[in-house]
Amino acid sequence: MSAPANEPISAASAESHRELALRIYVQLSANMYSTGTQNKPDPKALAAFSFKLAEAFEAAEKETDRGMAAAAKEAKEKVDLSKIDMTGMFANTKK
Repeated sequence: MSAPANEPISAASAESHRELALRIYVQLSANMYSTGTQNKPDPKALAAFSFKLAEAFEAAEKETDRGMAAAAKEAKEKVDLSKIDMTGMFANTKK
C-alpha cells in the first residue's frame, strides 16, 4: 500500500498523508481513552494503526470513479519532453 517505486513521494503528498494519519489518531485516541474500558491500546501502536488506515484510505480513494478520472486527466496533461524531437523546430529560424 505504499507509493509505487517509480513515483517519488512529494513533500506535499507526505504532509497530506501525515495530516490524515494525525486526524485519524486524534479521533481514535479520543474514542479509546475517553471510555472507561480497562484494555487501552499502546499510544505508539495506535499511531502506527492510524498511518495504516491513512494508507488504506488513500489507496481506496484512487480506485473511486473520481480518483480514476483525476489520474487519467493528469496522465493526459503530462508531456514527456524527452520523447519529443525538437531538432527541426529551430532549423528554419537561421537566415
